[in-house]
Amino acid sequence: MNFLLKGRSKLFWKIYGIVAVTLLATASFYFQKGFLEGHHAEIMMVSLLLVVFLSLLLYFDTLKIMKSQQETIEGLMGIKLSLASLIDLKDSYTEGHSKHVRDLARQFADYLNLPSTEIEEITTAAELHDIGKIGVPDSILKKNGKLSDDEFCEIKKHPLLGANSIKSLKGFETAAKIIRNHHERYDGTGYPDGLSAEQIPLGSKVLSIVDAYDAMAFGRSYRAAMQRNDILSTLQQGMGTQFDPNLTSAFIKFIQQKSNRHDYDPVCGMPIDRRKPLFQFTHKNQMYIFCSEICLKEFKCSPEKYSRESQENKPLSKS
Repeated sequence: MNFLLKGRSKLFWKIYGIVAVTLLATASFYFQKGFLEGHHAEIMMVSLLLVVFLSLLLYFDTLKIMKSQQETIEGLMGIKLSLASLIDLKDSYTEGHSKHVRDLARQFADYLNLPSTEIEEITTAAELHDIGKIGVPDSILKKNGKLSDDEFCEIKKHPLLGANSIKSLKGFETAAKIIRNHHERYDGTGYPDGLSAEQIPLGSKVLSIVDAYDAMAFGRSYRAAMQRNDILSTLQQGMGTQFDPNLTSAFIKFIQQKSNRHDYDPVCGMPIDRRKPLFQFTHKNQMYIFCSEICLKEFKCSPEKYSRESQENKPLSKS
């Protein structure tokens, strides 16, 4: 029965629904008026039984496909959480940074009205964008002072290392491309491929802006966090050189009117429809909703890591 569902559009279901309802309504009317006799009644009855039978088959096959899709989601979430945990083990700073960038990238991509599949790819890439730093020596990655030229060359390898580490995983191919090019610059002076302007994937350009914003918004061991107006001013100065000017302009507007209009899974960052909660859990009198059972289990294991009070972004002081 999968062939009945595969590739069917919304138009198919609308037409099928209209035909089925029309047939049922017509049959009901004729039966009530007593207009159906002999062969006409038999033909109508057979047609009705066929509609009912086909509807039942489609219904149960839809349930089967939904279950299969949920299992696929569970599998991908498991892989992503495993990869994210490896990043956390490497650098405690990266843990908070990756989650902030993931959530902000999703919200900005949603603000841009990008297709849902593209939003998911950007979100996945945002959470894993620093996975290549696992291959960078701790002496360089955690150095407090300024990096030497040789040390900076080692740091510059992390986009390529990250992309190569996940590109062979099914479902992560596009995320790998985004990660590879998230340190490219609009003027072509970035790395690792020296791409410029429209050569840079859209997801990489989005991630580049969000990554820079979060890096400036939160303090480092070698500098304090910057104020919001100073961050936005720095982004404006980089328009056309480091960042895509149109995307940067949109991002600044997004930050200025940013509101938490959507609910997101606290573990993986996927959007959640509160009207159709699949998995939910109450922690410290707050309700959390999850996209998959594996995210729920992860939250239960480490609620302090994902709870709202510990994951809220620090308020940015205004100038």
